[in-house]
Amino acid sequence: MVRNGIRKSAGLTLIESLVVVGILLGIVAIALTLYGTVKDRLNVKNESENISFVYSQVLDLFSDETTDELENALAVESGIFPKKMKIVGGDRVYNSWGGSVVIKGESNSNAFTLEYKKVPKEGVCVDLVRNQRKVGWDSVSIGSKDITYSEMTATELSGSCTGGSGDTVDILFEYGVDSE
Repeated sequence: MVRNGIRKSAGLTLIESLVVVGILLGIVAIALTLYGTVKDRLNVKNESENISFVYSQVLDLFSDETTDELENALAVESGIFPKKMKIVGGDRVYNSWGGSVVIKGESNSNAFTLEYKKVPKEGVCVDLVRNQRKVGWDSVSIGSKDITYSEMTATELSGSCTGGSGDTVDILFEYGVDSE
């Protein structure tokens, strides 16, 4: 429409369109960042519950006998691993990050270990290990670093969860294992 020799524009200008696109891209970037953080926290929460469940199930099941024969197949068969964990073929168990989970009993004792592979480094590792502090585990190995829970410091934990190469670390929780 032309009024008084001036044509009235009916849409967005190029600059206005670019501003709208920029704002939308910013919102998407923030949403993706928050999604990753929320997903990591949810995975840590779920795996912390799984590890605590395994710990209590082993102590209950093997309270009067040794853990000599404890391995993944027996643990799956006995209900030691929670149903919500990914279990393949009756003896292969996986964590939320796709790493294998391996449980092993020790000869002539009630001791056992639980290994979590491919745990993301930094905050995820720190939170997962810290969440197990009050469960009853004696010690934890993060990569090649052994830490006794009763002597663990935040600096030691953080350093163990960030050191080494790659984006993931293997964690070994230990109960009753003789460290000598």
